[in-house]
Amino acid sequence: MLIAIVLSLVAEHDMALPTFVGRAGYAAALGALSRVDAGLAGRIHDNDGAKPLTCSSLLGVQGRGGKIDIRAGTEVALRVTGLTPEVSRALAAALLESPPDLWELDGHRLRVARTICNTEQHGWSGQTTYEGLTAAQLTQAEQLDRQVTLEFASPTSFKSKEMNIPIPLPGLVFGSLVERWNTFSPVVLSPEMRRFGEEVMAISRYRLVSQTVESKAGGLRVGGMGTVTYRALGGDRYWLGVMHMLASFAFYSGVGVQTATGMGQARCVEK
Repeated sequence: MLIAIVLSLVAEHDMALPTFVGRAGYAAALGALSRVDAGLAGRIHDNDGAKPLTCSSLLGVQGRGGKIDIRAGTEVALRVTGLTPEVSRALAAALLESPPDLWELDGHRLRVARTICNTEQHGWSGQTTYEGLTAAQLTQAEQLDRQVTLEFASPTSFKSKEMNIPIPLPGLVFGSLVERWNTFSPVVLSPEMRRFGEEVMAISRYRLVSQTVESKAGGLRVGGMGTVTYRALGGDRYWLGVMHMLASFAFYSGVGVQTATGMGQARCVEK
């Protein structure tokens, strides 16, 4: 089970938040999880590897001068996703079945107006399964498009050869996605998808800007935001299906580094 839950939050007083509150959202999500399964929340926190959830910063909100000014009564939103059945069920219990009254971000408390898990109600929410994503792409008879477009809605960066790469190159994007898929999915894919991305896929168009995110230690990490269209220059029906499947998976998994704390929020879009 994969789940994406959007929380609609209302400021009850004027406040100034940092431009990027992904780390604060992660802390709040772990707090909500601990109400229903303290052991699970602790294991996620202590795990140094890939996290089975993502937490966004505020969706579609642009700051200025390092701050986001929010007036009393303003409604904002963020999202939390789960990548395993255990985590997804716990998030559903904590945020949908018994949602919290308040959500704390950087010392400020916002009222939880509603929580959403329906794509028709909010385009960043929804749920599916690994098997459902597999069936949707790998068992179809019709010919698949050779290109996909991804929207990177938060700064997206990658670690490669001890360097931080702030550009969503095909091999980095689809290598990240296949690694995360194989970490959490019962349906294992060929890790050669990374090589397919490097050697067979190209960027056909893009619109990107760079944005910095302050890390826990106070340093800055640069990531790319915007849209990129990837085109497969070769490959058979299987590899094209995997390409589309992983592009759909990005909606839940995020892409690149620090997805648990707001970076790499992505989704497949029509272009």
